[in-house]
Amino acid sequence: MTDHVIADYISPSDEITTEDGNISSSGLLDEVNLYNLYDDRESPEQDAERILEITYPTDTLTTIIQNTARTLHGEDEFSEGGQIIGGGYGSGKSHIELVIYHLFDSPELGQKWLDQQGIDVSLPDETRTAALQMFNLDKEYNLLSEAVADYLGIEEWEGDTRLPTVHQIRDTLEGTPTLVLLDEFERWFGMNDRSEYQEDNKAFLQNLLEAAGRDDTQLSVFLSLLYEDEDIQAVAQRTNPFTYDLSSRRDEKIDFLLHRLIGSVDDPTGVADLAKEYTDVYRQNDQIQLEDYQHFQDRIERYYPFHPVTLDLLMEKYSEQRISSDARGLLRFLTEILADNYSKVDLILTGDVDVFDYADRFQYIDNELVGKYINDYHRLQNSDESFDEFIEELTNIVLIHSLARAGEEGANKRQMLMGTMRKGINAHRIIQTFTENVYGHAWHIHRINGEYAFDVDENPAARIEKKAEDIHKHDAIHRIESLVRDDLFDSRNNVYILDPVNTEQDIPDNKALKIVVMLNAKQKYNDEFEALTTGQEREFHNTLALVTPEKRSSIDSNTGIIELARKVVAGEQLDREEEVLPEGFEEIHEQNKKNLRDRVSDKFGTVHRPTGRGLYPEDLPSGDHVDYYDATVSIIEPDYSHLKSEVEDAIEDAGAGGIQYEHLRNDFYRNTEYPTLTSDDELEDALDDLCREGTIKAGNYFEERLPNIGNDTNLVHEKYIEEDDDDDDETAEITIDTTGTTETDDGSDGDGDGESQSSTDAGETSSGGVLECPQCGRELDGNTCECGFEFDSTDVEEGRVTVEGATTEEILDEFGLDDEPSGPKTQSVPIMGTLEADNKPDMIDTLERKIGMEWDIHSATITVEGTLTADDLEHYGISADALDEKISVDETLEIEPDEPLSRQSFLSLIWDLNVPENASLDVSMQVDKNE
Repeated sequence: MTDHVIADYISPSDEITTEDGNISSSGLLDEVNLYNLYDDRESPEQDAERILEITYPTDTLTTIIQNTARTLHGEDEFSEGGQIIGGGYGSGKSHIELVIYHLFDSPELGQKWLDQQGIDVSLPDETRTAALQMFNLDKEYNLLSEAVADYLGIEEWEGDTRLPTVHQIRDTLEGTPTLVLLDEFERWFGMNDRSEYQEDNKAFLQNLLEAAGRDDTQLSVFLSLLYEDEDIQAVAQRTNPFTYDLSSRRDEKIDFLLHRLIGSVDDPTGVADLAKEYTDVYRQNDQIQLEDYQHFQDRIERYYPFHPVTLDLLMEKYSEQRISSDARGLLRFLTEILADNYSKVDLILTGDVDVFDYADRFQYIDNELVGKYINDYHRLQNSDESFDEFIEELTNIVLIHSLARAGEEGANKRQMLMGTMRKGINAHRIIQTFTENVYGHAWHIHRINGEYAFDVDENPAARIEKKAEDIHKHDAIHRIESLVRDDLFDSRNNVYILDPVNTEQDIPDNKALKIVVMLNAKQKYNDEFEALTTGQEREFHNTLALVTPEKRSSIDSNTGIIELARKVVAGEQLDREEEVLPEGFEEIHEQNKKNLRDRVSDKFGTVHRPTGRGLYPEDLPSGDHVDYYDATVSIIEPDYSHLKSEVEDAIEDAGAGGIQYEHLRNDFYRNTEYPTLTSDDELEDALDDLCREGTIKAGNYFEERLPNIGNDTNLVHEKYIEEDDDDDDETAEITIDTTGTTETDDGSDGDGDGESQSSTDAGETSSGGVLECPQCGRELDGNTCECGFEFDSTDVEEGRVTVEGATTEEILDEFGLDDEPSGPKTQSVPIMGTLEADNKPDMIDTLERKIGMEWDIHSATITVEGTLTADDLEHYGISADALDEKISVDETLEIEPDEPLSRQSFLSLIWDLNVPENASLDVSMQVDKNE
């Protein structure tokens, strides 16, 4: 560390130096008022030499001087005499107007100052000047024209000339350069008791500015604005005057402040060496990474004796004060800071600002937050009111960074280091001191997005914050993945995270809908979809949909979300490991989980449906109670009319031979040219409607309801169906052909001669004959067939089913339908036998297609056969990798519920069934169709 101090490099300005050589703010002229120019008593504002001496010629001031001089000379056809100076209270508007007044009112002194500053401007020998601070005029005026006339000594505008025109202003001022300065005009203009004069005052202001814009009028008009009155702004801008916004000119404020504070730089080489020394310290530390070290070194020289971060921060925070704001109030404060450190340090860092001693100044910014800081300040002190190394400085740094934005902004590690570190000081020791002795001990310091900030609320989450530092990023992302899958998408088994961390997963290639969620945002997702489908050699491409965050809203790379997830994981670990936790821990932990859910939820999102032209994005709805799964399915599910049209086109394209239902369904699940199906019901409903409308023929069904459909049901478009003109008006009937032979006990035929004969008795014929299914030709098993055909007593009684030569009563008796109870029947489903599948998703897929929406399941038998992996064995309490796939399982579950299960309940039961990874399933059921 250098042995030098600020006093070795610079001398303070005369303005802040007392007679005994100390630095004091008591002699500062930090506020000026134009009305003091006309005071009978002496005032600093009247001292032109003093005003010019403390003035720094900024670029803005230099431009204003040049434009004013050109206007008042009236020699080079320069006609921009109107100038607007804007900015908040204390931004320096009045000071600039005072300088302009003295330069042109005292041209000899003014010209000398301009020459000293190297400003190439020639002042007029004589200028008529008037500086009007509108709230402190010599008498009460209602008309701006009267006030300007009096201060300029113009009698022509008195009496009837209430509103001088542009020509009258020109003629009155002709031959004499004239300067008019108007300060605090907006507030004067807006007073209630002056409301009836507002139109006149706006009109005169416009005339005055228009006159200043003429090349035949040597008039310069200055108007300072707070930008509080839109009418005045509109009038002021109508003549397109020069406009200067002082509130945005940070560099000029810095030049102004340093000019007022520093009398001379006595050792410029030493300052340059010191700047390099600090920059070299920063270069050697990997926690301080600057974009341009040479530029920062130059800034240290320019800002000296203040560190650039310190001065920028104080300017930013001090501008938040409700009074004495901006450069005016900051000048006095910086003087006091300089006095404190002048003989103590070589460069004023942020940690050198004694916040506790200047608490009254910072309280103007945030009184409540400073009060919390004071509480923690005393809490961190030793018993003798001293502090261990760096603790006081680090606490001050965090407070200053937090001011005006409590709980939202704070100091990061780089700012802490640059606020305390000098040559010879170990950066690691500084950060270690903060994490071990400040954070967690100061009750009101919170961590937000990698920064540390004071907040008015106490922080019982310090334990969580510390624990979170040890949580790996992948564990945090894994927690986010769990939240997305289990919370946002309600733990649905067909929801997957794309490329999850800490997890191996296999997205099955089956006909069930699968929602794949991504945590990172990209411009396009076609590559990801292709990698999922073609890249993995999938068959059913049209069963996948991507859900992603909104544009530029990645989750897995969002620092804030990952840090929040770390805290959630840390809280969960502490909850498991610790017996005693701080008061309020549970509330904060639950809030962290809610915040994480909200932050992640806010990032979603977009659903990308596969189409023949690539993925088509659609926005997910937003809101606190959105069910993301239902919302996603609602977006994916096809428009019904569009689906019908696509189904019809596909059947028509199949030609006269038609297409089997199984192949049509598979085509929809494979080909992204088709709408994405969320269930087989959508396809079956479309086929049912098309069949009723006579658009297609399904098996033997045409222009009627399609009660059942099997995999081999053939679908033919109406254009290929030959019409039978003779049967157009007849009711379609199903006739069961019972033609066959019967034999007597002795082997002869019925009449004893061995000849066969046809029988007309349904019972006798059916006993010896063959009852063929009219739909597929197979032998009937009772009143049902394997293809799905079945009939009941209603079909017989209404004539839809007949048997050749048999009466209705005979048919009912033969098939046991005369005693058939009315209402629903319980039957074995499916009719073709037990359902089989190689894995659980395929079984779910099959069941969803085969079980009707209104069916009730009375009993079921589930058989599971397969070999057990090491992961499966753990379910049975066996932890032995050597037995991987060496053990087989054959389990049968008999389900006999007290109350029948609904379709959805049974499907959920299968979903929740623990099935080994390598296993096949058989399912048979007894159901009530409720038809």
